[in-house]
Amino acid sequence: MEQGEDSSTEFKRFLRAEDLSPKRKQKLIAQLKYITSEGEGKFFVGIEDLNGEKWEVFGLTEEETEISDLVLRRICQEAGITIIDKKIFNTSKGLVTKYILTKTPTEELQDLISVGFAGRVSSGKSTIIGVLLGNKLDNGHGSARAYLLKHPQELERGHTADLHFAFIGLDHNNKITPLENPLNPEERARVLDQAKRIINFVDSPGHSVYIKTMIRAILGSDSQYGVILVPARDEYKLMLAEETRTGVWRLDDITREHLLLMANKETPFFILISKMDIVEPSELERVREVIRQTIKNIGRLPIWVRDDDDVEIVQKEICHRVIVPVIEVSSTTGEGLNLLVKILACLPSRITQELILKPALAYIDKVYQGIRGTNAVVTGTVKQGIFKPEQKVKIGPDENGDFFEGRIATVEVFRERVQRVKAGDIFGFDVKRVDPKKLRRGQVISDVDFELEACRTFEANIVVTRHPSKISVGYSPVLQSNTIHQTAIFEEIEGHDYLVVGDFAKIKLRMKYYPEFLRVGDRIVTREGSTRTVGRVTKTLE
Repeated sequence: MEQGEDSSTEFKRFLRAEDLSPKRKQKLIAQLKYITSEGEGKFFVGIEDLNGEKWEVFGLTEEETEISDLVLRRICQEAGITIIDKKIFNTSKGLVTKYILTKTPTEELQDLISVGFAGRVSSGKSTIIGVLLGNKLDNGHGSARAYLLKHPQELERGHTADLHFAFIGLDHNNKITPLENPLNPEERARVLDQAKRIINFVDSPGHSVYIKTMIRAILGSDSQYGVILVPARDEYKLMLAEETRTGVWRLDDITREHLLLMANKETPFFILISKMDIVEPSELERVREVIRQTIKNIGRLPIWVRDDDDVEIVQKEICHRVIVPVIEVSSTTGEGLNLLVKILACLPSRITQELILKPALAYIDKVYQGIRGTNAVVTGTVKQGIFKPEQKVKIGPDENGDFFEGRIATVEVFRERVQRVKAGDIFGFDVKRVDPKKLRRGQVISDVDFELEACRTFEANIVVTRHPSKISVGYSPVLQSNTIHQTAIFEEIEGHDYLVVGDFAKIKLRMKYYPEFLRVGDRIVTREGSTRTVGRVTKTLE
């Protein structure tokens, strides 16, 4: 024995029929769930922990070992725990049995809708998600956003610096099942078990410093719907400053960029005018007017959601990508939040059966190494098909454009093990039989028989959205597509000597450092500090 009891290890001298009594069984179930809460747990029979100070081998007879085994299996079945390994050791004092336990994978989450949140800094994204998570209003000083912020710099500044994922569960009455502590694994499991529908929130940073993460959230998370927050009074002040400087009333640059990216990706989205409790009526009316005109300028129809009849219109029309619903909300007073929840409850799933039946494919967003009991954990969103535990997969490309094989050991959603994930689901895979050093963001993971081909040079149709000067051959901005993030070089511009704002063109680009996996139709964004061009891949050349 190399260690004593800890958060993933439990000792028992023996188990008897008496341990199946309600009181004893409840205590054992709690212990089993605790040691498997973060992955695999070890359970020893024939050893006893003595007052938390030391442990001692007692050993059991064959009959005692069999009885203990039967009792443990009965308790595991009720606790939702699976025995994945069992070894019996013959010691000088008798038999000792070591069990490796894990939570039994649940069925897939049948009704999961992913919603990506975007908005400029201090627009209230994290706060409103926190209010929905806890089903409790904010205190006016951002108390609710503490559910989401996890990095020290975020907690210090109150601003999101990375992508954050959170979820709420809606019951059969479309009511939120509140989470007292969203970080508690038992609470998360309870909500997942009880919910009729799961709404997954992707919270992206709004500060311009983290623009690449914001673009990654919109292009790479494959959210079924988008939400753009516009803080009423703050937006009015920015528009007023713009009007004073240029004579034009318009939304600030970051908000317009969010609108551009959402519209370019063809994701149905709606707008939340936030912080309604601190805006003056005259300021609000000006913000409404500019939002209304901006939505019309991008070829959409604004619709203010004020009652249940408007919610029904949203349910019927939002997937057609013609309307943009606008809801006025406050995380402090609760204004508009009931309408927001009703819309979230009725949003139609955009994941078709045809997409689910395609070969499995996903882009890797993050890679984690050094997690106890795992080889390497990769996360992302499934683009198409189905992934399951024990599935052989292909991953790549590497720096040479090659793909390598591996195996998915376990599949998780919201840190809960499941039996499969399908198109549109976020995932965490423990990937075995691969070198963790070969894994990186931007690679794809797919069915082993999926025909994948690396691409370093490709053609695309683009439009220049903003640039202070001209774009010529040799221009080398950062390119983002799906979760890909790499410098690309403009090698050819068809029919133009150079490009300026508003120009459309067919171009040829080459990845600067290594190949990626791109397909015809993939959305691309190139940027230098902020977005410069948006477009779509039309042909892959290598």
